[in-house]
Amino acid sequence: MTRDFAAGLALLAAAGACVLGGCAAGPAKVDRTEGLELSYRWTLKDEDRAAYYEVARDGSFGASGGAPASMREVRFRTQLDAEDLAEFLARVRATEFATRPSESGAGAARSELRVVERGRESKFVVLGEDESVEALRRWCAEIAMRQFRDVIDAQPEAGPRRR
Repeated sequence: MTRDFAAGLALLAAAGACVLGGCAAGPAKVDRTEGLELSYRWTLKDEDRAAYYEVARDGSFGASGGAPASMREVRFRTQLDAEDLAEFLARVRATEFATRPSESGAGAARSELRVVERGRESKFVVLGEDESVEALRRWCAEIAMRQFRDVIDAQPEAGPRRR
């Protein structure tokens, strides 16, 4: 078999694999969030506090606090279960992200949100309190606290003191 013939067969086999199996640049991404992605940075400058949260379409949740949050770095990552994902979808949709003005509110707290829904991006900033955005932030903070679950669970339980 000649080298050109072997190369032709290899090319034909690759083309056949694309036709039968489908060609893709990489593995297909799993979509567990109905096409929603979130990037959320919360800051309270008066108290020098910051938090950063993100949720990817594959259902992974990332978070950080303090200086890393200010730079949108993730220091904790976990997978959301079905119940978490349902809550995530409800909380994000409650913000009405697609119809929000680019900036609203007044107050010390600053919430910067970026929501992507099936490729369409919505960005907005909320200053101060906003019920739906605050509910989303509290939910994200609750998920982020899971990183400390083992430490908290390992603490002794209070009981009667002996002297």
